[in-house]
Amino acid sequence: MRTTAVTAFCLAAALSLAACSGETKAETVKSTGSSPSAAAEGPVGEPLPMGKGTETVGAGGGGKLDIMPTSVVYATKTATDKPARGLFAIVTVQERPMTDVAAAETTPTEKGGWQWTAADGQVSNNEANIFLKGFDSGGPIRSGVTQVRARTFDISNAQRGGTLSYTDGEGKTFRWTIPAQDSGPQTAQVKKVLAG
Repeated sequence: MRTTAVTAFCLAAALSLAACSGETKAETVKSTGSSPSAAAEGPVGEPLPMGKGTETVGAGGGGKLDIMPTSVVYATKTATDKPARGLFAIVTVQERPMTDVAAAETTPTEKGGWQWTAADGQVSNNEANIFLKGFDSGGPIRSGVTQVRARTFDISNAQRGGTLSYTDGEGKTFRWTIPAQDSGPQTAQVKKVLAG
């Protein structure tokens, strides 16, 4: 009698797990099927390469932004700022709304925004008060407009090359692998701005 009760309990648990896993699979397919560039698992999967875009949800859950890091430049200073740790990692990011409404990036106050994680595990937040002439810094982006923005991180020279991450309006985190050397199509433009 006791064996029958235990067997019945185990069978019920197995059926329950099977039903749950089927629902999860359907939800995953549904969410990633909306766009060919959508990230499948956020922080769970491997980071995307620099130059690969992904669809994210805007601040406050409003609209969608296609976000793509395009270039990185390492600099010992900007026109007005010097890094506390010795080096700035400046990453350009191309963004465009994917819907008919304006969309904005999330910020750290919304538990979102940008971070740099070095190979040693040190995390740096975006330096929000550093602006580069010719690169948009923030705010909503109108539908039909593409903007290239600059995100700056204060790192040490040993922390060149790292993982760039962005947490969107749904709390999903997307990651990209950033090279340890200057690279990408905006490199010359960023260096020109840095030179003054």
